[in-house]
Amino acid sequence: MSWTLSRSLGIIAGSMTWRVQLAGDPSALRELAKVMQTPEATIHEEGSAFVLESTHFTSCTESGEVQAQAAKLAEWLSGTAALALGTRTPITAGAIEGPPAPNGGRSIYVTATVAVHVRGTAWATVTRNRPDGTVETIHPADAVRAWLSLAQRRPEVADVLRQWGTGARDWYTLCQLREKIEAAAAGDGQIAARGWASRAKLRRFDHTANSQAILGDAARHGVQRTTPPANPMTLGEAQQLIERLIRGWVEELRASGS
Repeated sequence: MSWTLSRSLGIIAGSMTWRVQLAGDPSALRELAKVMQTPEATIHEEGSAFVLESTHFTSCTESGEVQAQAAKLAEWLSGTAALALGTRTPITAGAIEGPPAPNGGRSIYVTATVAVHVRGTAWATVTRNRPDGTVETIHPADAVRAWLSLAQRRPEVADVLRQWGTGARDWYTLCQLREKIEAAAAGDGQIAARGWASRAKLRRFDHTANSQAILGDAARHGVQRTTPPANPMTLGEAQQLIERLIRGWVEELRASGS
């Protein structure tokens, strides 16, 4: 089910900064709102809407500047949510709420029509007791904070998360992501050494991706120049492999504080 927001929202009361409405899978946005309470990205659930605030908007003087910053953050949030929650619905930036006017209201800038896709997905929150008697709450999207911070510091991470967050999982996209992780890790030998995937599995991916006889127009090459793989990798297996590579890479960077 979906609905569309395409009209001006007028003047509303608000806080002291620019705010941007987010659209996407409400279940995923709700999980993000539980963990994204950082200066760089704070997500609030307000009624049926989700609103983003960020220090990236602080220096903005025009709605167009805010829109550009919000679009970038939305791409990164899409990628991190896809990695943490498995969602494939991109998160997009919609209506922009301007800074408070002298009368206490806000101007609303609607930059585009926004479709909101509704799903019934739910993720479990885990609690566990610490030795000192306190209770630790673990949210499925907890890692998003660190991954978003990585994206802001490292353009190569931002690029991979942006592409993963589009929801595309075809062979062309998977091959591009495979090459990006290979380059970032300094080769398949390092990928295997880190335990993200075996050399045999990487070769099987490449052999399948290159095979016109197996994939037809979806293959990386238009002509079959080698013997087709006897045990080709399925698209589902390929998707799982690339997700594992991305997760292994960003988790290593997070753990190292890079």
